[in-house]
Amino acid sequence: MFKSCVVLLVLSTVVVLEAQRVDYSGYKVLSVKPKTEADLDLLHKLRNDYSVDLWNEPRQTGIPVMTHLKPELVNHVEEALRKHKIEYDVAFSDLHSAIESERIQLAAATNTSDAAPFNFGIYNQYDSIIALIEGLAAQHPSVAKLSVIGKSYENRPIYNLKISPGDSSNKPAIMMECGLHAREWSSVATGAYLVNKLITAYGSDPVVTSLVDKYEFNIVVEANPDGYVYTWKQDRLWRKTRSHSSVDWLGVCRGADANRNFDIDHCGVGTSRKPCDEIYCGDKPFSESESRALRDLMSALKDRMKLYVSIHAFSQFWMTPYGISKMLPPNYDDLIRVGTQGVNALAKRYGTQYKIGTIANIIYEAAGSSVDYAYEKFGIKMAYALELRDEGRFGFFLPQQLILPTCEETYDGLVAAIQAL
Repeated sequence: MFKSCVVLLVLSTVVVLEAQRVDYSGYKVLSVKPKTEADLDLLHKLRNDYSVDLWNEPRQTGIPVMTHLKPELVNHVEEALRKHKIEYDVAFSDLHSAIESERIQLAAATNTSDAAPFNFGIYNQYDSIIALIEGLAAQHPSVAKLSVIGKSYENRPIYNLKISPGDSSNKPAIMMECGLHAREWSSVATGAYLVNKLITAYGSDPVVTSLVDKYEFNIVVEANPDGYVYTWKQDRLWRKTRSHSSVDWLGVCRGADANRNFDIDHCGVGTSRKPCDEIYCGDKPFSESESRALRDLMSALKDRMKLYVSIHAFSQFWMTPYGISKMLPPNYDDLIRVGTQGVNALAKRYGTQYKIGTIANIIYEAAGSSVDYAYEKFGIKMAYALELRDEGRFGFFLPQQLILPTCEETYDGLVAAIQAL
């Protein structure tokens, strides 16, 4: 009886907590600039010993690492950085204020009228994203078809937008997925821009028309709808899905990292078996309905697929397999050739510089990713993971004025890479 009461108390507490927005008052984000291997080691130690949240991996000297600090750690970490003479800037002095400021800006920029055009220069909520892709499919039925490839844990549809005129069953296919990590809003914004451009410019833009005539595009604009909705309503920094793990029997720690949940060295390097961790790999491969939906679409397209792209943020990287090890893939030279065309084209419009290399060598080793799975399990030999802007000043809070430029340059890079296939 006592045990049952305790369980009910814990579960009711979880429900109450989930009904409130996460308050990040007093939390601080530093942009730390490691110059030596010792600096990198200190950042790893801060994470491992004190659970400091690093928004990007301390992988290379010269690349800023966004370091998210709880209020009780701020003074200690800043003192440690000064003691070791490691340079840092304050990205956000109070994270709660930054989140509220973003919310106010978005509210001011959002036109709630049903007749208002979709604004590609802001972040849009889930319902607006779905209305966009539904509208594109309805208004352009000759070139776009919307289908449900799965349902999220909370029963939201996971949509694929197929872009190709007529019967495309024998055409080479391209697949892209966005938003697998919930807090990476610029990935979803980019996906929305891409589908709109490919559909609305077909027949008038010769480059778009040529590509859509040649390839069948399959784009999943929002691959993690539950997580995305949760970032808007309750926790802006939520990364995972929103499932309940069978390991976490009290249901205190929700979700798994869907990009660590694919059946490629599952729960291997760069993952965690702890349900509360952000890189929790899930109870088993494909425990998450979101990763299963992407797998099923890959499977349906595998014999025709020429390119797979997973779009994330942030760090400005264009990455090839592998994440599971530092070994180079057999066709690495060809992957680099095509990717370099993309990186060079992306830089032309606004001068944004991307680094190119394998996932493990350029950012970190990570098992269970969609890109490695597509490459190894389905033999899709052109597979990339993109990390969009920026390099570590704004991170997940890319300002409004940079959203549309990020979408535009990413489109330029992807077009060039596809043309280079």
